Amino acid sequence: MRFWAIILCAGLMGLAAPAAARQTAADPRPVQSVCSMGVYLGDLYDIDTRAGRFGADVWAWSVCTGDRNALQTAEWLNAHEQVQSLEYADPTPFGLWSQRKVAGVYRQSLDVRNYPFDRHTLRMIVEDTADDATTLQYVADDRRSSVSRTLAVDGWRVTGFAVQAREEVYTTAFGDPSLPDDVTTIYPHLEIVIDIERADLWTFWKLVAPLYIASMLTLLTFLMHDEEGLYLSPRLGLLAGVLFAIVLNMRSVEDVVGETGGLGLMDNIHLLALFFAVLAIAAAAAWTILTRNGWGSARVRRWDKRFFLSGSIVYLVLNAVLIGAAVQAG
Repeated sequence: MRFWAIILCAGLMGLAAPAAARQTAADPRPVQSVCSMGVYLGDLYDIDTRAGRFGADVWAWSVCTGDRNALQTAEWLNAHEQVQSLEYADPTPFGLWSQRKVAGVYRQSLDVRNYPFDRHTLRMIVEDTADDATTLQYVADDRRSSVSRTLAVDGWRVTGFAVQAREEVYTTAFGDPSLPDDVTTIYPHLEIVIDIERADLWTFWKLVAPLYIASMLTLLTFLMHDEEGLYLSPRLGLLAGVLFAIVLNMRSVEDVVGETGGLGLMDNIHLLALFFAVLAIAAAAAWTILTRNGWGSARVRRWDKRFFLSGSIVYLVLNAVLIGAAVQAG
């Protein structure tokens, strides 16, 4: 009886072996390495909103199954310049642990329309250059990633930090002749995300102080009178200087802040000042014409006082609204 059982088992194994071989040949699945990726942010510096760049020094590490060293084949996609040093690798029971120091300058589009209340998200983007997602998977070691306690960024405050892993899909095979033309490829993707907000308002006040002085002079021209009704000439001299100062201040803001890519807070408050300056010029011309056509000086003074009071209130309210909206939007 035992003899026939052995013969039956041998026959079944003989039938199963070719089937298993056919399945393996039909569905060849490569072994996927899993790499836990983490970062320690040691320094953040030279945040340039005009050039769209920032500098950062980090310690990066990976723990990969098998003998894979993910840092050796990792590409930092948005790095403008970079130096890697102090490389180290050590096999552990959990996989190959590797680390290195990475210092570089990175490209980053920065929206400064809400300057000086702007908040930004800086990103360092990493992808593998050797393997796609079928053979390599990134897992973010966000729990052990952190920021140096002594990190201090001139003019900025770090408000958030995270390491995020996902897969990036490309609608190309990058010229691989063994793949169809319309194929999509997927690569492991890692992002080091740093949230910052501007902490220095001193530069803002230095930029807007001349503007607010010019606006104050614009409003004060409504209180300039003479007994002969010549309102145009004395006001025009002052308002011409005001317009020149506003335009120069706008250029100074562009030099400091850079292109905003649209109307920002600084653009809006300068345009508001220009509007009131043009309104004051129009009022001076109107009063001169009306005085010469029978309006008395007392009547013109009453209207000028009304314009001064209402204009001051409207100017202050609109400035408060613009600044409040910028603070809210960040």
